Amino acid sequence: MGTHAVDASRPSLTFGRVDLVRVQVGYRAGPEDPAYEQFLLDLSVLEAATARDRAAFDEPLALSALESVLYAGADAPRHYSLHQHRWHTSWGASPGAMDIGLLVTTGTGTTAASSEAPLDGVIGAFRDLMELAGQPEPTPTSRDAAILRARRAAATAYAVDPDTLSLSAEEHHPTENSWTFKLRTTAGDAYEVVVGFVDGYAGSVRVRHEQRIEVSDSIGSE
Repeated sequence: MGTHAVDASRPSLTFGRVDLVRVQVGYRAGPEDPAYEQFLLDLSVLEAATARDRAAFDEPLALSALESVLYAGADAPRHYSLHQHRWHTSWGASPGAMDIGLLVTTGTGTTAASSEAPLDGVIGAFRDLMELAGQPEPTPTSRDAAILRARRAAATAYAVDPDTLSLSAEEHHPTENSWTFKLRTTAGDAYEVVVGFVDGYAGSVRVRHEQRIEVSDSIGSE
């Protein structure tokens, strides 16, 4: 049987460093219910952060930063479901990526319209993750770029086709460097999407699934 010499100082099989981080936090009323609100964060880990700590986004640090999202206005952490995916290839300049998905169960009777409690916890957690990544500087987000992000975020959060989402309303908040959009599907589902909800950083997006809008073919009454 052949043997292979192993250089312990240079492992052949590794996840490599983390260059990209994608986080999705959702809130649902019950374990079997769809999320009524989701928060997404896309980060590129800056060279300054990797130089300071090559493993800046190892699992313990990332999960520790996210713990505040579990409370959602309660005194004790709520039940949750968590998954993590790491991706890396050994050829070319392909970046190493980490995807984290977290679904928090807030209890029956909780809806997007009745609860703003998750927001503060998510903002704090996302700020901590942004600091680990090297604190990206917010830059002005154009309308077209914001609409593109809003459509992609809604599609990611709720598994809809971004090309079927129509824009029904929009509002620009220049002071906060954020945009708010209302998007609708052809089936009548409506989403309120805020791009740049954390300190104006465009990679932070909040998506709220609003009540389905019934479409009627009849006009007036007889």
